[in-house]
Amino acid sequence: MRIKRELKNNITYLSLVEEVYNPEKKRGEIRKIKDLGVEEPAKPLNEMTEEFAVVWAENRTLGNAVPFSERVIGQFPEEDRGTGVILPCDIVPCGKFRNGAERWWCRTHQVHWGIKADLQQVAQGDGAIRCSNSTIPMHYTKNPLVINPDDYSGGIGIWAALPTAINTTDEPDIQGFSIHVHARPQSHGKKSIDSNFPAVVIKSCESSPLFGNAMLNIQRVVIAPPSALAYLEALIDNLPLGILYCNRCQHPHLDLGDFAKNPHKKHFCGNCGVDSNWSKEPIVSSPLKELANKLTKNPNFVESDRILDLREYQNCQVKVWSSTPAVLWTSDLPQEMGIHVHIYQGTEKILDDTFGQVTNFDGSFFERDKLLTVMLNKAKKPQGDN
Repeated sequence: MRIKRELKNNITYLSLVEEVYNPEKKRGEIRKIKDLGVEEPAKPLNEMTEEFAVVWAENRTLGNAVPFSERVIGQFPEEDRGTGVILPCDIVPCGKFRNGAERWWCRTHQVHWGIKADLQQVAQGDGAIRCSNSTIPMHYTKNPLVINPDDYSGGIGIWAALPTAINTTDEPDIQGFSIHVHARPQSHGKKSIDSNFPAVVIKSCESSPLFGNAMLNIQRVVIAPPSALAYLEALIDNLPLGILYCNRCQHPHLDLGDFAKNPHKKHFCGNCGVDSNWSKEPIVSSPLKELANKLTKNPNFVESDRILDLREYQNCQVKVWSSTPAVLWTSDLPQEMGIHVHIYQGTEKILDDTFGQVTNFDGSFFERDKLLTVMLNKAKKPQGDN
């Protein structure tokens, strides 16, 4: 989502809009969500710091799946993670408007700059050039987990971590979704990492880029919630995933939001603002697909043959998830699919495994597809909703 400015009688009116994909017209279009009122004079940003951090916005290409630098300059809250970071604009030329005026693109906030309201803001403000999305707070995590796949010969598994489908414990579910990581330093060894993270950085040594083309060697890829969820849903829906490099700046393209649900040929580069990138066939473009192509050793799946009957645990508490395909899987073993269950006796976890068949306390059988639908709906529910 972004903010649109409309200048009328020297007053700038703001409205919240989003770009959605129109399958009938086979192109993107702007849809108005609500009016925000009148724009106040911009306040100068201060207290900028440089942090080793990952920053991302909701459903915007700034998942920054392939960032230029591991350090980010911005106005960060004191907390190590959360929402509220304000980033300065990074505006680059991207051609002209239809009326011949110069058009610019803010790579940070994913919006064009150069309309009359933008020019008026510069003239009447402090002279700084800011796009219409410049004050929208973003999600962030400082000092993110960094993984070099070469350090884990036993393999790494990375998933879009979703809330439970069923949770009878007193422990609350995660809000929205995060990134879950398994990592084994040795083949068939114990996991040294088994936890959720706000975002994860996959990094290689400079002599071995993760992927790229003749003009661009990718050394790090960020797996953040928006890109991980879009990739997961494309896998679940069996959409044609691929990777498109911009014909102007060579940056790998990331489809998010509505564009990640509708394969398309024409793609808009979030890095330089060029809107004339075409894939040979309709695809959903994601650098995570290229990362998986490079690092996946075993692409196969196996259904768990284990059986669980929860009626044998009547006095216990449970958490139940549908298994999902990994965003990244580097193990020699195939991925195991089924229904994942945690069982607790008091505060002690007495079972943690994946099953092909699970019988509920009432004697009915869990259906993995229905569990997954519940999980996705929970993840997308606005925080604070009951």
